[in-house]
Amino acid sequence: MTGVAMDRPFRFVWPLAAAAVLSACTYQLQESHLVRPQPAPATDLAVLAAAFPGYAFDEARIDTGDGASLYSLRLTRPDARATVLYFGGNGYRIGVHAQHSVRAYEALPVNLVLVDHRGYGGSSGIPTMDGLRADALLAYDRLRADPALAELPLLVHGQSLGSFLAGHVAGHRRLDGLVLESSMTTAEDWTAAMRARAGFWTRLMVRRIDIAPSLQAAGNLEVVRTLDEPVLFVVGADDTTTAPVFSRMLHAATPLPAADKRLVVVPGKGHNTATLSPEFAAAMAGLIDRVAPVAVTADDAGA
Repeated sequence: MTGVAMDRPFRFVWPLAAAAVLSACTYQLQESHLVRPQPAPATDLAVLAAAFPGYAFDEARIDTGDGASLYSLRLTRPDARATVLYFGGNGYRIGVHAQHSVRAYEALPVNLVLVDHRGYGGSSGIPTMDGLRADALLAYDRLRADPALAELPLLVHGQSLGSFLAGHVAGHRRLDGLVLESSMTTAEDWTAAMRARAGFWTRLMVRRIDIAPSLQAAGNLEVVRTLDEPVLFVVGADDTTTAPVFSRMLHAATPLPAADKRLVVVPGKGHNTATLSPEFAAAMAGLIDRVAPVAVTADDAGA
């Protein structure tokens, strides 16, 4: 996986803005600038099985009830102590990026469930923020109700755009644990930061940004203020799309005891690569221990 593929939707925003404001100083940020259908090749299960022989792979579809169908890939392992439901960033598609996700987790004792956003990869439908949020709740509810996984804690991990969906689930459901990777406080903070990074002429022309109402609800600042489950914030130190300052702000705004919230800023990593690091593996192992402690036997206690 390359970081460019998942960052590309963001990089188009400011050239669009520059073109749109040749005769005006207000830019309209719409959903279609950030989320739009992105197909992908089908997932090659043979390649995945050869690369990661410790997992069993199971494809599934989730009917959303409004005409869309979500593609999901479940990876299970016999030593799993928890299950992770993963929502990728804007541009994430299982058929292209699954190996990236599995590499991040292969050393950790968890099952991994990947879901393509509606209109992305193997999922059908037209992506909208409201639709993505509803789909995230549906995917979570399906896993919670699955008897094959009912005995294991369920953690939700979202990266970039997916972190908004993970936060939405945390705000509406009771989780065992939450991972917010490359996340953002508010849409207003994000657009202000991207404008500040734009060239002089773009900043000169774009004096005001009107954000579509559905995007105004994006962001995790209000979510973290009400969290009651352990949370891990992860971000690359070199992330220029959702800079570390925003994860620091989210961490500071989370009213949990220190033992239940952790911030990891990974040196040398960017927007899409923070989880491919020993820092993430160590922090995630700590979160797993927090939500699924290993039972101590009498023999262990007497050793």
